[in-house]
Amino acid sequence: MVEQNRPYVVCHMMSTIDGKIASGVKGVEILNDHFEIYTQVEHLLEAKAWLCGRVTMEMFAQGVGTPLPPLTKEVDSSDFIAPYNGSNFMVAVDTKGLLRWDSNMITLSNQPEKEHLIVVVTSQTPKDYLAYLQSKSISYVFGGQEEVDFGELFHKLKDKFHIDRLLLEGGGLLNGSVMAAGLVDEISLLVTPLALNKASAPSVFERRTDDVDVTKYSLFEVKQMDKDTVWLRYKKKV
Repeated sequence: MVEQNRPYVVCHMMSTIDGKIASGVKGVEILNDHFEIYTQVEHLLEAKAWLCGRVTMEMFAQGVGTPLPPLTKEVDSSDFIAPYNGSNFMVAVDTKGLLRWDSNMITLSNQPEKEHLIVVVTSQTPKDYLAYLQSKSISYVFGGQEEVDFGELFHKLKDKFHIDRLLLEGGGLLNGSVMAAGLVDEISLLVTPLALNKASAPSVFERRTDDVDVTKYSLFEVKQMDKDTVWLRYKKKV
């Protein structure tokens, strides 16, 4: 079998019975009572790298949108790979350069090893933000011109950081973008015994399109967890 030039991507999510991953109301959490199960399963998936969107990564950031130091040097459009130890990575998509950091390492409650932070940017990301990341010794990689090209991004994650397995834990838009690119190899879905019944609440996958493009998966594992939660695992049909 020919080795892929990108990581194996597992979309790991938790939802209500009707497929909602959040309430859609800021400050109102609906899945917190089951979060311990989510982190337990996350550990079982044995990944060394996580990919999340900007909104999700706000919980790890020092701030959002605060003023940056003035740009005092020229910054080119090359990837910046900061020195790091270990083999765990947290990949944050922040193409607008809004998140602020106090460290280039991220701590997860269920992981003994800290994760080296990698920020995904594009050619449109402000140069002063790139300089700011360099000053913090935070790695960043260009994922495209105006929008993220996930094929290009994943190739870089494999080539530059040797990431073989990646957990996709985004919001619906990030998950939907990776799905649209045909790059979700496996879905790990925890279904909780809740029904939100709210059309505007975000779902697991939320690509903004009028096209009908169905991706087929095969169920290969079902496991009942605590608190009437069910763990479903699907692999992409080839």
